[in-house]
Amino acid sequence: MSAATSTVAVKDKAEQVLDIERAAVSLKENRRKGHDFGRQDILTGLYSRNDFQDQCGEILVRARTAGQRLALILMGLDRFKDLNNAFGYRAGDEALANIAKSLSALLTENDRIGRFGSDEFALLLAGPSNTGDVMSAVTGLLGAATSAMRRYVPGLRSGASAGVALFPEHGAEVHELIQSADIALDRAKVEAKGQAQVYEPHMRAAALNRLGKLTAFQKAIENGEIKPFYQPQVRLSDRRSYGFEALARWVTAEGHIIHPGDFKIVLDDPDAVILLGERMLQSVSHDLRHWHSIGIPNCKVSVNAAASELRCEDYAEKVADLFASNKVPLSQLTIEITESVLLDDTTSKIARTLSDLRKLGACISLDDFGTGFASLTHLKSYAVDQIKIDRSFVIHLMSNSNDRAIVRATLTLARGLGIRTVAEGVEDIAQLKSLQALGCDYGQGFFFSPALPADQAGAYFQAHRAYKKAQLHQFVVPPAF
Repeated sequence: MSAATSTVAVKDKAEQVLDIERAAVSLKENRRKGHDFGRQDILTGLYSRNDFQDQCGEILVRARTAGQRLALILMGLDRFKDLNNAFGYRAGDEALANIAKSLSALLTENDRIGRFGSDEFALLLAGPSNTGDVMSAVTGLLGAATSAMRRYVPGLRSGASAGVALFPEHGAEVHELIQSADIALDRAKVEAKGQAQVYEPHMRAAALNRLGKLTAFQKAIENGEIKPFYQPQVRLSDRRSYGFEALARWVTAEGHIIHPGDFKIVLDDPDAVILLGERMLQSVSHDLRHWHSIGIPNCKVSVNAAASELRCEDYAEKVADLFASNKVPLSQLTIEITESVLLDDTTSKIARTLSDLRKLGACISLDDFGTGFASLTHLKSYAVDQIKIDRSFVIHLMSNSNDRAIVRATLTLARGLGIRTVAEGVEDIAQLKSLQALGCDYGQGFFFSPALPADQAGAYFQAHRAYKKAQLHQFVVPPAF
C-alpha cells in the first residue's frame, strides 16, 4: 500500500469515527428532547404520550430517592382548531412542529417533553427550587408557544394555557400528577386563557362538582327541561311591543325555575353552550310557528349565540334549515352576541358566519355595548343591525351625569350609522322618559315585564301590540317567575 493510499485510509477511518461520535451526540440530544427513535411522535419528534409517562416514571423513582422536586406541566394550545379550520391541517401540523421545537429549546438535559394529544404538550421539569422558579419557566414556555402560534394568527392574544402539578405535593405517582395538572389546565382555560394555574386541592372537588352539573344539564336538555322564557322588547316612541329576547330557564320536574346565573359553571363548557344554543333555537322556532298558527302576528325574537356556536362550520345553514322546517321566516330571528365573541374572532370565521346569517335574513345585535373593548372598531368591521345599551348605564341614568353622557353619545352614534338601539334594564318611568327624550328606539326590563313562558309571552304580545299609543296604566305586568 502506498503512503498516499495509507493516508486516505487513515482519513476515512477518522471520518467514520467522527460520524459515529456525531450520531451518538445527535441521538443523545434527541433522547433528551423526547426524540427516542421508535418511541417518538412522528409529527413533532417528541415522546408519545405513553413513552413520556414511562420516562416520567423512571425520573420519579430517582427523584423520590434523592428527595428532589419535579414539576409536571400540561400545556393546551388556544384556538388551534380555528387555525386548522382557517388554514388547513398542513398549517396546523407545521405549527405543532414549530411549537415543539420552540419548547424543546427552553429545556435542560434533565427535562422531558412529549406530545400528549392533538393540541397538548406535556413537560417534566427536573429540580425546580420553588414554585416561583416553576412559574417563571412556565411563563417562558407559554410565551414561546404564543410566538409560534402568532406566525399563523397575528392577532392572537394567547397561544396556550397551562396546568402545573408539583411532585411530591400534588401526586406521588405519574398518573396522579397528570390528573392534577389536567385539572389545573381546565381551570386555566375557564378563568383566563393564556395563563397558567398551579393545582390546588379544592380544584379537584370543583372539577367533580362541575362534572356533576354538566351531566345533570345534559340530562335536562334531553328531558326538555331547558326552555326559553321571553322578555318583551318595547318600542319606546309609542310603547308598542315588537318582539322578545329569549332567555334560557331550567324548569325542573318539580316546577322550580333555575336562572342561568345558577348554572353558569355549565355555560363555561363550549360543548354545553352548543347544546343549549341548539335547544333554544329549536324551541324558539317551534314557539314562533305555534304563535302564528293561533293568529298571533309575527314578531322578532333575539337569541343569544356564543363564540363556540358561531365557529361551527355550518351554523348559519343549520339555523336557516331549522326555521325553514318550521315555516318561520328567518327575518323573525335576531342573533345576539357580546363583544367578547368578536374579540375571539381571530380568524374572521365568526364574521363570515354573521355575514351569512344576515344574507339569509336574520338580524345581528351587539349586546352589552360599551362594556368591552374596541366597540367602535366592531361597528365598523362587522355588519350589526342593532346595539343594546347595557343596564349598568341605564340604572344610573337619572343620577349619574357620566352614564347619561355615554348613553346620549351611543344613541347619537347609532343614529348616524343607521343602527337600532335597545336599552336594557328599564325599571321605572323616569328611566323610560329619559330614554324617550334621548331618542332610544326600544327598551326592555321589569318596568314592562319580566321574562315569560311561551304561552304568556304570546298573549302579552297579542294584547300589547294592539295599542298604537298605549297609556302606562294599559300595561298589565304578569306575575314574576
